[in-house]
Amino acid sequence: MRFLLLLLLPVTFSAFAIPQKTLVIHSYHQGLRWTDSIQAGLEVATNADNVSFSISYMDSKRYQSPSYLNELLDVYRTKLTKEKYDAIVVSDDHALWLVNQLGEFVGDTPVVFGGINSYTTDKNNRLERVAGVVEVSRAVENIKLAKTLQPDLKKLYLLADRSYTGQELWRTVEKYQSANSALDVELIRPPYYSFDDMLAFTETLPPDSAIVLLLYFKDGDGEFRSSHTFIKQLTERSAVPVYVMYNFMLQYGATGGVVTSGYDLGTMMGKLLVNVLNDDIAQYPVVLSSPSQLMLNYPMLEKWGINVENDQALLVNRPQSWFERHKKELKTMLFTILVMGPVIILLALMIRRQQKSERQLQQSQALFEGVFDQSFQYIAILESHGSLVSANLALQHLLGRSVIKYDRPLWRWCCWDQEGALQLSQAFLLAQSDQMSRFTAELQSSDGDRLILDITIKSMPSNEAESGQMLLEARDITARSQMEEKLRDREVSYSLLYEQQPVILLTIDSQARIQSVNQFAADLLGYDKRQLLGHKVTDFYFEDSAGPQQFMASAAQENDQKVWRRQLQYRCANGNTVWIRETIRPAQSKKQLLIVGEDITSTHQLEAKLEYQARMITSPIYLTVHISNSN
Repeated sequence: MRFLLLLLLPVTFSAFAIPQKTLVIHSYHQGLRWTDSIQAGLEVATNADNVSFSISYMDSKRYQSPSYLNELLDVYRTKLTKEKYDAIVVSDDHALWLVNQLGEFVGDTPVVFGGINSYTTDKNNRLERVAGVVEVSRAVENIKLAKTLQPDLKKLYLLADRSYTGQELWRTVEKYQSANSALDVELIRPPYYSFDDMLAFTETLPPDSAIVLLLYFKDGDGEFRSSHTFIKQLTERSAVPVYVMYNFMLQYGATGGVVTSGYDLGTMMGKLLVNVLNDDIAQYPVVLSSPSQLMLNYPMLEKWGINVENDQALLVNRPQSWFERHKKELKTMLFTILVMGPVIILLALMIRRQQKSERQLQQSQALFEGVFDQSFQYIAILESHGSLVSANLALQHLLGRSVIKYDRPLWRWCCWDQEGALQLSQAFLLAQSDQMSRFTAELQSSDGDRLILDITIKSMPSNEAESGQMLLEARDITARSQMEEKLRDREVSYSLLYEQQPVILLTIDSQARIQSVNQFAADLLGYDKRQLLGHKVTDFYFEDSAGPQQFMASAAQENDQKVWRRQLQYRCANGNTVWIRETIRPAQSKKQLLIVGEDITSTHQLEAKLEYQARMITSPIYLTVHISNSN
């Protein structure tokens, strides 16, 4: 067994030491705010766990041709063949498509996805273990938001490029438009203009219109432009409000929108990844929805004259009021006013209190001196080197003027024996380290009597300018010590009497278990005391007899008594039996009983013999034989 444990220990330790390898595949490129936010949230969520990331980017925002995607399949096919991963994380649609195409190479490796538009199980039908967060399209919510914020809205322009995500988002809009034919807002998708033409187009839009930017990273000419660059240009040149679907776009001048946070999505994916790696998921697939929030850009609301009364919306970039801008200074000023006023009042009160305290101190000092001298305890104040400073009248009368010396330490006075002087000097050293010392020592009084004193030595409060003084307090405990000695002698005598009593003495609890037993009982029954303690007294009855409590209860119904007696047989360790006359009465503790047992075996045997002889004398056979012998 030990050998098996030794073999398993290295495996266990290595499992904790080696990081869990995770392949992360992003559909887009590094530097894209959406992708970077997902990666940041993923790393924060897994920071406390031992997870190692291998990160790669497909760059499908710029390149989406079939030949490019096929080349990526070859690259990742080789990667998955040569490397073994504990899990695979994919963000957005192209990454999930790529891993699903390589399902035979992925095998049973769990896949965690996020940011998937229009999710269906067909998108991961070649994968065995899938868990992820789908991106719920917020295009419809933003259409409704634009109509709510702009009641006079007539036309809503939705910008979507030819990318896979852009097409998916536009299909969501088309489904909504088909299901709401009576919609009083015209939904328009502009042509695939170039970036410059699209910006010029938005400058000419009428006031009763608005723009919802679904996705427009690649224009009609195939040119790519970063998201933050385009959204900044669009909001600066557009003649109408611009609504967006991602929260990072708000800092570039967007009016607002029902937005999704890449960081929050990455955090959800990270938590899901930790559950996958820890085998906390019992059944696959696991699909969650990405969170969203209504966020509005306060400066843009002011620019377009839009009034907002929705308390559920989060207003960003809202300018601070005068009180908010000078909050710190106002707090400082208020704090100063609140502190300085009471400080002046406090100082005045402190001066008055100090004067009062001085008067009270004088009274206390006079009282202390009175108590010090009139106390029945022996009190002395000592210097740091042990010499006497002051002693009360009780101590002076106890020792006499001839014993008290002011020029030498207390323990060098002639009233102490050698052991007491040593104790006193050691206790004095201990008290100098701010520890109270307490001990007993013998002392010879001025009358020649030997007294036992309970002595306490402790340091007195002092400041740095004064050397510390010690307070000695002692009281006469000679009478108490003598009484304690007598009590110990009596206790020993009682214990000896208890053990040697020629009767059984048992104390039992409410369960009839033996709590104490004398030596005579153990010797009579042939057991060791430890074999009797804790056992029920009924275990040593020869026959099944009622326990003491049951016997007392049945007898109490017949008469009111405080002592109960009965005779029964006890079983000895050697198998013999003895007859015991039990006397039962309550002990001092109401929950215990005292059993006093007297050995009546010889008496019982004699009674049995006499009874037998009596029966024999009165029997017909005995009489016949007796008469015959007489004749």
